[in-house]
Amino acid sequence: RGQTSERGLCVRPALGKTREMAIVARHAISEDLPNIKELCEVESHILEKHWGPYNIPRLLERNAFSCCAVDDRGAVVGFATLHHFPTVGDFNPSTWLEDASATWKLADMEDLSVSNTMVLTFFFAEHVHEEEVLNEIIRMAFSICSDMKRILLFLPNTNPLFAPLLGNFDPVPLNDGIDAMNVTIGAFCAARGDFMTEMTVRPAMVEDHDDLVPVFKAQKEDAESYGEFFLANMIQSEDEQNKALVAEANGRAMGLLVLTSDVQLSELQKKFELEAYDFMVQNYSEEATSVHDEHVKRVARMRAEHAERIETARKEARAIVQEEFEQYLAERQEEEEENEEEEEGKSPEQVEEERKAKEEADNAERMKQIAEAEEYAVMEVGDFVEDPEPGVNLDLLESNAFFVTLFCLDPVYDCQVDKLLQPAFDLFPDKEYLIMTVPHKAKKSSLMRHFIPVKEKLGGNFSHALYLCHRASLLGPMAITPATPDDRAELLDFLEEDPERDAYTDVLDGKAPGSTVYVARVIGQVAAVARVRRSSAPGTYSKFYELDSFIDSGHYGGDEHLDVENILVNPIFTRSTPGMLKQIMCMSGTCCAYCLLHPLVPIPEYLDFLTILRMRRLQDARFPPDIDPARTGLTTDLKMPPGPPALLHTNFRLLMQPKKDVDTRIVVIGSSDAALSLVEGLVSVPYLTFHRITLVAPGGLPGRLPRFRHDRLNYFDKELLWHGVAGKCGVVEGSLVGLDRQGSTVSVDLDGSGGGVTTIQYDHLVLAPGLRDTFVDS
Repeated sequence: RGQTSERGLCVRPALGKTREMAIVARHAISEDLPNIKELCEVESHILEKHWGPYNIPRLLERNAFSCCAVDDRGAVVGFATLHHFPTVGDFNPSTWLEDASATWKLADMEDLSVSNTMVLTFFFAEHVHEEEVLNEIIRMAFSICSDMKRILLFLPNTNPLFAPLLGNFDPVPLNDGIDAMNVTIGAFCAARGDFMTEMTVRPAMVEDHDDLVPVFKAQKEDAESYGEFFLANMIQSEDEQNKALVAEANGRAMGLLVLTSDVQLSELQKKFELEAYDFMVQNYSEEATSVHDEHVKRVARMRAEHAERIETARKEARAIVQEEFEQYLAERQEEEEENEEEEEGKSPEQVEEERKAKEEADNAERMKQIAEAEEYAVMEVGDFVEDPEPGVNLDLLESNAFFVTLFCLDPVYDCQVDKLLQPAFDLFPDKEYLIMTVPHKAKKSSLMRHFIPVKEKLGGNFSHALYLCHRASLLGPMAITPATPDDRAELLDFLEEDPERDAYTDVLDGKAPGSTVYVARVIGQVAAVARVRRSSAPGTYSKFYELDSFIDSGHYGGDEHLDVENILVNPIFTRSTPGMLKQIMCMSGTCCAYCLLHPLVPIPEYLDFLTILRMRRLQDARFPPDIDPARTGLTTDLKMPPGPPALLHTNFRLLMQPKKDVDTRIVVIGSSDAALSLVEGLVSVPYLTFHRITLVAPGGLPGRLPRFRHDRLNYFDKELLWHGVAGKCGVVEGSLVGLDRQGSTVSVDLDGSGGGVTTIQYDHLVLAPGLRDTFVDS
C-alpha cells in the first residue's frame, strides 16, 4: 500500500506512468446519492456479507455523520457513515456504552464516554483507493468532531475484519470471565492518535519565530506591515501581564496564542450586554447584593423619615387649627354674651337643644378645617419618591478577564485548538473569562468555536464583535440524567423565578404525563435543564413547514420525533447545548428534535444551533393541498395550529454540521413584504447564524398590512403572524431620519420610547420600506 500524507495526498510507489491521486473527504449530500449507489452496486453482495442488509438512502439520512471521498476528477471513490451508537446487535441507544463495557474491556480506555466516541456503521471504497479513503474519512471525522477521541466498530463474528479496516482498527479484548463462544459480535477501535499528529502546548520562546512566521503570514493578509521581527518581539515582551503559548507538533511550532490581562473593560461594559457574565469583574454578585441591601436599608430609613415628617406636619397643622378655632369660639361667645337678649317663648329644653346643635356644627366645622389643614400639610411635605437603585461601581472592582491579542494556527491542527485553552487559563489562575474581539467582517478562526458571542446594545456601534469563554466551560462534557423527585431542590434553585418553573415541578410530581425532565450537570452542579416529550405532531410540522428540506420522513418512525417544550442553559455553557440535546435524543430513542416558540419571543442564544423552518406558502383562508401524500405520509384532516409559532428543528446530521457565526451588521429599513422575506431567508439559512440583523420600522413588525388587492407574492395575515423574524433579529420601532453613507450609519428616531434619535452602524444596508397610501394614513 502507499502512504498518505497529513493533507490527504496519496503517494504510491512509481509503477509505469502512474500519477499521484489526491483523495478528499467531504460531507455526503443528497446529490451524491446516485454516485454512491453506483459505487456500492458493484460489490453489493460482499457489502451485505460485511454489513448486513443496507439501504444507502437510509444510511445517508439517519446516520449522524455521512461522508464520501472524491478524487481530483470529482468522482466518488468511497463512502462511510458514523453514528453515536451501534446499529448492529441489540444495543440500547441510551445505554449502549455501558452494555458494551460489560462485555469488552472498554473501561480500560482513558476518558471513554458517549460524548467523545462514535461508531463506524458502514464503509466501502474502490479497492485501489480504499486505504487512502479510509484514512481521509477517519481524519475528517476527527477533525470535525474535535472532542472525539475514538471510533469504535462492531461487526458480527461470522465476518472477519476485512481490508482496509484490518490494520487500522484494533480488536478490543473481552472482559475476564466472558466466554467468547457466547459473544456473536466483535468490537474494534481506532484512536485519534493513530491517524492524527497530536499537538502539545508549551510556553513560547523567541527561537519559535522562524517556525511561526509562515503560519502568521498565511493567516494575516497585512502581516508584512507588522515588521520583520514582530512575533519575536511579542514573545520577548512577556511579563506578569503578558503571556504567550506555542502549539507544537513534530518538534515545530505550529501556532501561537498571545494573551494579556491588561484589559480596560469600561468601554465593553458600556457597549455590550454583559450583566449575565457579571460584567467580567470579580466579586460582582457580592457587591451587587451589598449595594441592593444598602439601598433597601436606605429606602426604608428614608421612608420612615418621610412618614415621620408627614406625622409631624399633621400634628402641627392640627394644633394650629385647634388653637385658631378655640380662639374663634371664644370671640363668638363674647359677642353672644354682649348681644344676649331675653329669649321669650322658649322652654329650657328648646334652648338646650339649640345649644347642642350649635356645638355639633362647631365640631363638624372644626374637623373639616383640621382635615383640610392636614391635607395641605401633607401636600407641602410631598409624596415619597424612592431613589433609583444605584448600580455597582464597576471601576472599583478588579477585572475578571484576560484578552487574546494574537492567535494563529496551522489549519491542519484546527481540530485540536481546544488544547490551547486550559493552559491559557492556567497562566491567569485568578481570571474566569477569556475574551476576544474580532472585526465584524473578518473570517472566524478555529479558536472561536469555543467562544460565546455577546450581544451588543442598541446604538453601541463598537468597532468589533465580542466573544468570551468561561473557565468552567472547559470542565468536561455535561453529565445528562433524567430528573427525579430528589432533584427538586436543585432544580428550583436553578430555575429561580423562571416562568416555566411550575411546569417543571408538575413533571416531577407526575402531573404532566408524557413529559420528561433532563438535568445536565458539570462537576456535580446543575448547568442546564430541559423538558421534552415525544412529538405527536410530526405530520403537522411536515404539512405546514418546509421540514422535507431537511429530513426524509419516510426513513423515520412516528415515535422517533422529540418535542423540546423548554430548555434553560447557564449562558457560559451555551456551546455545550448541542451536545446536551444529542445525548437527550440518544437517551430517549429519537432522531429528530423540534422546538416551538411564539413568534414574538426572542430565540435564546443557546438555541442558535437549531434551524428555523420556513412556513409553506399559504393560500388565503385555505390550507395548502398535499403535495405527495405517499412521500410525506400526511392526512388531509390536519388542523393548522393557532397563531403559527416559529418552529426550530435539528437532527443527528445537522448536529454534526455546526453553524458558522456571522457578525456582519445588516440593517434593514422597513417592514414591507420584501424586507420580511429577506430577513426570513437570512435567519433560516441552516449553516449560518446571523448575530447582528437589525430591522427598523415604525411600530416594529406589522400584525397585518393594509391591502386593497390580494397578491400571491405578498404575505397573508397568518403568515405575518409567523415569518420568524422577531425571534432572530433586533426589531427597532422607529423611523429613519438620517443616512451617512461615508460613515456607514443610519439615524433612527425611536417611537414613543423617549430615547430620541439613536445611531446604528451597518456593513450592509437594505432599504425596503414598501409603498404607503398617504391618503389612507392621514
